[in-house]
Amino acid sequence: MARDFLRYLGITPQEVVGLGHALYALERLPKVTPGVYCQFGIFYRAGDKEFSEMKYITFAISDYSFEISIGGSVYEKGVGSDRYTEPGWLIELDEEGYRDPGCALYALEGKIREYIHLGAQITVDDQSAIDMSYEVVG
Repeated sequence: MARDFLRYLGITPQEVVGLGHALYALERLPKVTPGVYCQFGIFYRAGDKEFSEMKYITFAISDYSFEISIGGSVYEKGVGSDRYTEPGWLIELDEEGYRDPGCALYALEGKIREYIHLGAQITVDDQSAIDMSYEVVG
């Protein structure tokens, strides 16, 4: 998905660099990339004052974990709002940090493309301070 996000119009140079850092670290897996911290994904919001919904799918890679978070919220006037999360995916450096409670990885690409087609925004938050001179091993 990081590669696909690079194709969308409106992506800023800073977002391109952030996605580059994420791709670099992802290509090095299972090796750790010291100093990497990047989150990227989509954010979708639709509705009006009577009813609205928000949805997000976020990928986060750091020097100690890789995580996929999925969730959102629904608001209905007269009832209020409710937040929810869906099964995600997490792998951390220690062996205790593996969580795969049912996230359908094969379906994420289609979901993300659907939300982008509906007007979702691509988000990239890169706080990486990495030395990219490490050799990428194929």
